[in-house]
Amino acid sequence: MNENTVTYEELCSPENLELAFKKARKGKTLKSYVIEFENDLDENLNRLRFELLTQTYMPKPLETFILRDPKTRKISKSDFRDRVIHHTICNLIEPLFEKTFIKDSYANRIGKGSLNAIKRFDQFKKIVSKNNSRTCYLLKADIKHYFPTVDHEILLQFLKRKIKDKKIFWLIKKVLDNHESKVQGKGMPLGNLTSQLFANIYLNELDQYVKHKLRAKYYVRYVDDFILMNNNKKFLRSCERKINKFLNQKLLLELHPEKTRIITLNKGVNFLGFKIFFYHKILQRKNKNKFNSKFKKTKQLYTTGKIDREKAIEVFEGHLAYVSNANTYKYRKELTKRFNEYFPLRKQNTISSVKKHENFNQKIENTKFEYSTTKTLQLLRKGLNVNQIAKHRNIKEGTVWQHIHTLIEHHQLKLKEIMPNQKIKVILKNIKTSNDKLKEIKERINDESISFDEIACVLANLKGKQKKKSLTYFIEWYKKTNCYRKCYYNKKQRTICRNKFQTITTNINLEFTKKEFLEFINKHTKICILKQEDKERFVSFKEFMKIKHKSKN
Repeated sequence: MNENTVTYEELCSPENLELAFKKARKGKTLKSYVIEFENDLDENLNRLRFELLTQTYMPKPLETFILRDPKTRKISKSDFRDRVIHHTICNLIEPLFEKTFIKDSYANRIGKGSLNAIKRFDQFKKIVSKNNSRTCYLLKADIKHYFPTVDHEILLQFLKRKIKDKKIFWLIKKVLDNHESKVQGKGMPLGNLTSQLFANIYLNELDQYVKHKLRAKYYVRYVDDFILMNNNKKFLRSCERKINKFLNQKLLLELHPEKTRIITLNKGVNFLGFKIFFYHKILQRKNKNKFNSKFKKTKQLYTTGKIDREKAIEVFEGHLAYVSNANTYKYRKELTKRFNEYFPLRKQNTISSVKKHENFNQKIENTKFEYSTTKTLQLLRKGLNVNQIAKHRNIKEGTVWQHIHTLIEHHQLKLKEIMPNQKIKVILKNIKTSNDKLKEIKERINDESISFDEIACVLANLKGKQKKKSLTYFIEWYKKTNCYRKCYYNKKQRTICRNKFQTITTNINLEFTKKEFLEFINKHTKICILKQEDKERFVSFKEFMKIKHKSKN
């Protein structure tokens, strides 16, 4: 296929139709209409191909509904067979136009997206404000009623630059005309894949004008929402007038008078669901409300058995990943704590992805720690020492050590990661009980190279061994020290047991001593299939290594 042009025959090819079906099906394999289409896949694809080749294809009427999240939008949903056709069009057209798009257009493009748009925004704000040492002005603009006012004739003129085949234009017109509009020859349905691509092609004219005619360096666009940054307020005023004139004359569009304004960065700017300042970001309330609504629907689907817990985790973690781009630690911590309450694990369920559950349980464990302590742990993992962390975070070294003591006591950090074994042994020899005072231990050691903070670390480790720990902690410990060692040569059984362990993590707030946990697992659960005496017997690491070594020989 020629990289600079496409033909109708290529669009109608069986390979393109099959690829289009796979893309249209992605993420919807359990939908009834997808299952129905796939049951007679060859027949359905051949029928579509015949209709395309004979130009008898007629799209079905769109299913329209109103979505409020919180902005009221009219969404049009195409029939599944029509969505396959949309993908056949985009498969061929998108590569032709992708190379003409500017770098800073972030909507509906592979490798782009809203989060990358925000990252680009962050880069620009640092450059323009010279690391917040100068006033940074922003032209925050929005195009008024963009999708309903796109002109079909203008759009087709842009498409003709890359597409020469008249039959492809016939098909595109079929898709564009399958939409009820107040003005004939205008508008695209919000929800179609083709609408997303055509929206980028249409506004690419604006992108080229802003970058090459106005010479605006710091420009980011996401669909019809865009931002220009500059130190000069007059320059942005001029840009606003020229952009509005360009939109009116060339694209028959206009800027939204109420949503287009010039503001300063220090007041914060609403962009793609966040209110962005120089040093921090806030999640907009409308986004919280939108997720709460989605959370309730997911909970309802789970309660009625329409989705499994893994799907609920997937939805939940997707939201956590998104909001983690703002300063939302407390919000995420509270949501994570509530998850098990809303989505208890049903004992009769089988789990296809145990790792997903284990990772999520660890996230719940991590919510027990304050943000400041967690931040210290992250920096330690990056290889920074206590002094470097204190300088980096602008806090006292003593505060960093307190965080370390807490992390060691709660088994989030290993003692040997902080201190050499030699020092640990010296300190341990001089500790009588975990209640010993630091001053008393220091006097017994009589070594100036060992600090009070290092002694406190060893004491924290001792206290951690004596205090009760969570169910999640002991399950992970048990799998490593019992399951792995006793069933080393029975991987299949270990996998079965991993699955069983997840059925008891509903009670994630339970805490045990080691003795209590072993009694609970060995006498009150039926997870381990070994004989009772083998189940209760502890296999040390040395014993395990001997067994492992003998088997190799």
